[in-house]
Amino acid sequence: MNAKWWSRAVGLAVAAVVMIPGQGSCGWGSPQYTLQVFVGEGIQGTPQSGTYVYNEFDTVDYLYDADADTVTPQIYLNSTRKLLLSGTVTMYTNIEMRVEQTDLRQEWDLIFKEDDQEDAEWRIIFSGATLRSGTFSDSNGRRGTWVVENKGDLTITYEDWADYVLTGTLTELSGTWTGEGHAGDWDIYPR
Repeated sequence: MNAKWWSRAVGLAVAAVVMIPGQGSCGWGSPQYTLQVFVGEGIQGTPQSGTYVYNEFDTVDYLYDADADTVTPQIYLNSTRKLLLSGTVTMYTNIEMRVEQTDLRQEWDLIFKEDDQEDAEWRIIFSGATLRSGTFSDSNGRRGTWVVENKGDLTITYEDWADYVLTGTLTELSGTWTGEGHAGDWDIYPR
């Protein structure tokens, strides 16, 4: 190689390196993503409702709580429910965060567990005029009532299935049950 060619190649390489950082629209540099936040009534915390822009892999802290007369909030990140009311979100895509009071009034899958027994699963549908109480029916044809006390203590009482009562929390959507001298655990999952 001659010196003239080498000098020209180095000059072009330096010019390319100098020009690249200014070309963010060409895919160079750090991508940015939006965090769209919706915070429901009776809930305080950060981030507040709004649209935020972050660089790729930035972490965003979140922390929420509810007024004393408000049902425990639930947090959804792009439709995935989070169990903790505080944590971090890593920005690697656009994210929608919804923070709202837990509303049981929908159809759920109920997993009914007892030691040394195979888990039973059926559908349970909660209804009611408020977020705090109402009635339910399940896919076995049984019915009863449900009530939420404090911020999220849940009691589900069967009216037509011996003395079965399920207690737990809205935060975990799980708990324990008793009935006919037996006991075990339960969990519910949105359908």
